[in-house]
Amino acid sequence: MEKRHALATLRPLSEEARELARRNAQTIERFLGHHRLSDDWYDVVVFRYLLTVQNWLDRPELHRYAFSTIAWRAMSSAVSNERRKQQRRIRTVSLDAPVPGTDGLTLGDTLTEDNLYYVPYRTEVA
Repeated sequence: MEKRHALATLRPLSEEARELARRNAQTIERFLGHHRLSDDWYDVVVFRYLLTVQNWLDRPELHRYAFSTIAWRAMSSAVSNERRKQQRRIRTVSLDAPVPGTDGLTLGDTLTEDNLYYVPYRTEVA
């Protein structure tokens, strides 16, 4: 039966871990360049990279793969998770923004009192 590992949390790196991270730091830049990701993505991938450094040292069974392979897969996962998270965020829409393909018609132009859904409230005078 395969042993399941708990989610890792980033902790201070040992000297061995710092050296491994330093020796392979170019993996981060190659990954960002390969995927044409801006520097805005650096924070997303660097933390997963550092977790990978810890996992690599804590889990000898990973040594059958190249460190760069493990790091690359982990950083890909981090980018994928971040993109999914961004897609779930609520996006604001301006009523003054033009509707594509309508020669300048805005969302605000399409609103009329007839198509507004509202609940009329009565105010009672006491």
